[in-house]
Amino acid sequence: MVWVYLVLMVGACLQSVIGFGLGLLCAPVLFLIYPQLVPAPMILNALFLTLLLSVRNIRAIDVKQTSVSVIGGTLGVGIAGLVMLYIEPYHYKFLLGSTIILGVIASFVGHKPVINLFTNLMASTLSGFMGTTTSAGGAPMGLLYQSAEHHKIKANLSVFFLYINIFGLIVLWYAGSAGYSDVVLFIQCIPAILLGWLMSEFMQNYINNDIVRKLTLLASLISGIASFFS
Repeated sequence: MVWVYLVLMVGACLQSVIGFGLGLLCAPVLFLIYPQLVPAPMILNALFLTLLLSVRNIRAIDVKQTSVSVIGGTLGVGIAGLVMLYIEPYHYKFLLGSTIILGVIASFVGHKPVINLFTNLMASTLSGFMGTTTSAGGAPMGLLYQSAEHHKIKANLSVFFLYINIFGLIVLWYAGSAGYSDVVLFIQCIPAILLGWLMSEFMQNYINNDIVRKLTLLASLISGIASFFS
């Protein structure tokens, strides 16, 4: 469990700093070294961490924008469920990955998306879709909020992913893909999540909005590339 704890600590620290990244970083690695943790225990880990982040940044939550993103996320998960029934993954994962990579490139050359109802709805729908189909849905919302104030990024993304994780967990439970054994594994992971979260408190002293933006773009780029192979 030492390697599992190390991976979870780094992933929890990353998400606590930029607002997403736990699933993106941890899920592929843990699937190789401890596959029992994917997907249900990892969703519980993400649920626990996003709850901590939502409470810590509650004053920065934009209720209007978060409400829109919840609607978009629900649409994305629903669309993903239908698509996965009728279309082979390789038909859409290349398109999704390419879209994320193009978004990162555009951001690197100076384009910064404006956060409004339309862009929020589109990004959250895409995040919900990607989260369901590739287990790495943070990139679209991360790209949208890349230039927002640091605490606003973490607050709004955390509430969005809190809802998405609860929704996903309910779906897994009713589908028979999650059970009490997953809860036991999650409980064993809690110390690592807490340590990663506490580590991020120390890193806040060395992190500014520009560094957060660069980390967001890097994590999004990795997400786009990973979607080709997930």
